[in-house]
Amino acid sequence: MSIKTAILAAALVLASSAYADQPTSPDYSYGSKSDSDACGATLCLLGMSRDGDCDKYVTRYFSIVRTKHGKFSPSRTSEARGDFLAQCVEDKASGKQANDKWGGSKGGF
Repeated sequence: MSIKTAILAAALVLASSAYADQPTSPDYSYGSKSDSDACGATLCLLGMSRDGDCDKYVTRYFSIVRTKHGKFSPSRTSEARGDFLAQCVEDKASGKQANDKWGGSKGGF
């Protein structure tokens, strides 16, 4: 292997390792800065959408559960679910409204 090939291989390894250390950005397919799951969950929880996709959004929302001393904590769960819905930056007011209604519920609807 020539020196030129060795230098090129070393540069390629360094470049690829530097790229691997870069954080990946989330996929925001709804709007420009929102998490599409958070926006979908907001719409479904408020009854604004009843299409077939609601199940996945609502399931994700209600899968967020926080505990304290091993027992369900409504306040911590509501806060965590609110943080999730807040990722829908286009409609934070509706996210808060949905979370005020459903945030502390243990089993869902």
